[in-house]
Amino acid sequence: MMNNKTNSFKVSLITICYNNENDIRDTLESVITQTYDDIEYIIVDGQSSDNTLGIIGEYGSHIDKIISEPDKGMYDAINKGIKSATGDIVGLIHAGDRLFDERVIARIAVHFVTNKIDGMYGHSVLVNQKDEPVRVNRSPEFRKSLFKAGWMPSHQSIYLKREVIEQLGYYRTDLGGSGDYEFVLRYFYFNDLKIKRLDSYILRFSMGGRSTSNYKKTLWKSQQRQIKAWKLQGVKPPFYFVPFKLLRKIKQFYLAAWYKFSNERILN
Repeated sequence: MMNNKTNSFKVSLITICYNNENDIRDTLESVITQTYDDIEYIIVDGQSSDNTLGIIGEYGSHIDKIISEPDKGMYDAINKGIKSATGDIVGLIHAGDRLFDERVIARIAVHFVTNKIDGMYGHSVLVNQKDEPVRVNRSPEFRKSLFKAGWMPSHQSIYLKREVIEQLGYYRTDLGGSGDYEFVLRYFYFNDLKIKRLDSYILRFSMGGRSTSNYKKTLWKSQQRQIKAWKLQGVKPPFYFVPFKLLRKIKQFYLAAWYKFSNERILN
């Protein structure tokens, strides 16, 4: 499917979408232009009623599986994609978002090979329509204690061995928009996996995309669901969990402003 194979790992990339005719093309382009050659690309569409499927069809020769049927929400759709994946490594790139550059997957594959890890994560940036940074999420080196201070790596910067997902289970669909937080908390904090940060940008979130719409509407409700995610494991988060989490969001906006007005650039 792609070129310049660098190792034997097969990477399954999953894109979930629903009525994304205005932004799905950028996502598809960011995947099919990857330099890594062993990518299995899976699209899970919620039976779109606009031209999303028509646009996806234009890229049919680059897509390995297309599932189009009603789902019970984004986490149900993600689970469908994971269950149909056959790669050694699994990652997500939602409709409207983009892989940071054309060598992202190559760097991820090398990271797995050289470090013999179960999973990884990296940096991300939320951009506006001009592709300017709005929020910059530079992730620290992995420590479990960071979760108590409200940290979580960018969801779509996370890549995991498929065999690990089969062992630890899929996304819960009963936590609203916080299913990703529970999933990551369960894997990274409550299990002893070998996790190592890739000190590189993985993706560009787009404002208004599927990844950001829930955040803007349900910030407080999200915090309550994340507390519930801890309690589902029989543990209460520390009292400073929510304020520290909100402070981290403020820091991301500050970093974006700093990059904008300094000479240092993170975007091409």
